[in-house]
Amino acid sequence: MYHNWNYNNWIPGGFREGYATGFPWGGIVMGIFMVAIIALVIVLIVRLGKNRKPDLIGQKERGIDILIERYARGEIDAETFRSMKTEIDAKM
Repeated sequence: MYHNWNYNNWIPGGFREGYATGFPWGGIVMGIFMVAIIALVIVLIVRLGKNRKPDLIGQKERGIDILIERYARGEIDAETFRSMKTEIDAKM
C-alpha cells in the first residue's frame, strides 16, 4: 500500500517531516528585524559623526598665543587683551 509520509506524518511543532515547522510569518518578521538593525546602525553612525568636533583646543591655544604676542608687542592694550581673551575662552 502506498503511503505519502510528506503530507500525512504530522509531528509536534510542524509538518512534512520537520521541513516546514510552524511560524508562517517568520521570514517577514526577520526581514523587519534586519531592516531595523541596519537603520539603527546608520542612525548611530550619523549621530556619532555629528558629535565629533574639530580640534578646538589647538585652535584656542593658537589664538591665545597670537593674542599674547600682540599684547607683548604693544599692538593692543590690557583692556582689549582681556576682552579678546574672554571672547576666545567663551567660544571654545
